[in-house]
Amino acid sequence: MAEPFTQKTNPKNIMIDEIDKQILNLLIANARDSTRTIVKKLADIGTNMSERGIGKRIARLERLGVIHGYTTMVDLNQVNMPILRLVTVKFTSPKDFVSRLEEMKEYLTNAPYCDFSARTNGNIDWIELKFFNNHQQAQQEEDLYRAWFGDIIEDYRSYDLDIHKMGWQLFEEEDFNRFIQNTCKKEGTETCPNILKKKIKMKNK
Repeated sequence: MAEPFTQKTNPKNIMIDEIDKQILNLLIANARDSTRTIVKKLADIGTNMSERGIGKRIARLERLGVIHGYTTMVDLNQVNMPILRLVTVKFTSPKDFVSRLEEMKEYLTNAPYCDFSARTNGNIDWIELKFFNNHQQAQQEEDLYRAWFGDIIEDYRSYDLDIHKMGWQLFEEEDFNRFIQNTCKKEGTETCPNILKKKIKMKNK
């Protein structure tokens, strides 16, 4: 599973067509797919290309920086990393907040168990995802973290997660609308028609 990489890039400078997106989604699902495998999978969804054509497209996406690298998805239980903890933080503002925040960022960047951390907007200021070998380890890290950075933390909360899905895909607005409409038809809920009518009204404005 590839992880999404976000940076400030002008999307007008990068042209990606539907075939590029199909290739990217296959690589996101399994970065080890060979060009031959990708050719077969594309053919199954009605897109016919040669291995050379696929290779050239992947090379172009790498050259443009659309693909930043490849990673591997593992069974967390089999590698002894079964504890996934979500952490939310609300900051307080001491005089040295900026420098202390940088120290916290450095800690999280270097921590091997921190998979994701980000500044947020709203009721919380910061969010993190951390993986641990066991609950005792997770609790030890939490105690140390709160001791080290408690001077800038107003509220700290942590939640152990039971992973249902870990993965993502590229999609456009029409893909989103199609999925919602198909789900509404399947579920037959009363709220769906109102959602669709609202969408149509907004589109016509």
